[in-house]
Amino acid sequence: MDDYEELLAEQEEEQLAEALADEHQAELEVQLEQDEQPPQIDEPPETKKLKRDLQREALVRLENAARTTADFQNVVAWWNRLDSNRERRERYHEVSRSGLDIPLDYGAKPDGEVIPYDVNDVLIKQIRKGDYIDAIFQCPFEINELVTDGDLSEILNNLSDDHKEIIFNNIVRRVSTKVLAAVRKQSDRNIRKVRATALNKIQTNLLPILKKRSDKELPLTLRERDFLDKNITALDDDKDS
Repeated sequence: MDDYEELLAEQEEEQLAEALADEHQAELEVQLEQDEQPPQIDEPPETKKLKRDLQREALVRLENAARTTADFQNVVAWWNRLDSNRERRERYHEVSRSGLDIPLDYGAKPDGEVIPYDVNDVLIKQIRKGDYIDAIFQCPFEINELVTDGDLSEILNNLSDDHKEIIFNNIVRRVSTKVLAAVRKQSDRNIRKVRATALNKIQTNLLPILKKRSDKELPLTLRERDFLDKNITALDDDKDS
């Protein structure tokens, strides 16, 4: 478990370092652009407002008087200049942080929506409600304790430790096969092959149990009934052989 957590932590640190580097580069570009600008004369607010009003009226008159292609090109050039000035002022006052409201320097999680970032995690929500069962058995070798069906729990308990580890981390914890392969020093193809073997073993052992329940007219979920309908032929072929 520690290996997976360390690898995920390393990936987060690398992403954070790249984002910080991009942010610092943007800050440097803004600073260089400011250095190249001529010094601005500090004017009273009334004078600035008067200039803006005069420029707005001049632009309106220019738009209303436009008739030829050259006139419209002049209007477009004026609007482009205004947009360029606006974007420059925005760059001077703020540096984009990939949509984040919190500076990366503060250690904010790149995908965090609230503080603390894990407040929306399923296990954290269960713990806050006093439901500790899933948190206690959050372990690959006790994966059988995470299901309520007794037969399925026994099937999972009889899996090898290797199969339990891959099924738990890939399906329960949603760790990708590439990350698992890097931690276990195996190929991604090998991880997917072992996962397929483990799932096939689970389905093979579960199929006769569901068939027996169906024969006894015991209730089945829609997914269990669908699984049984799709694989009942294979079960009958095994009996005939």
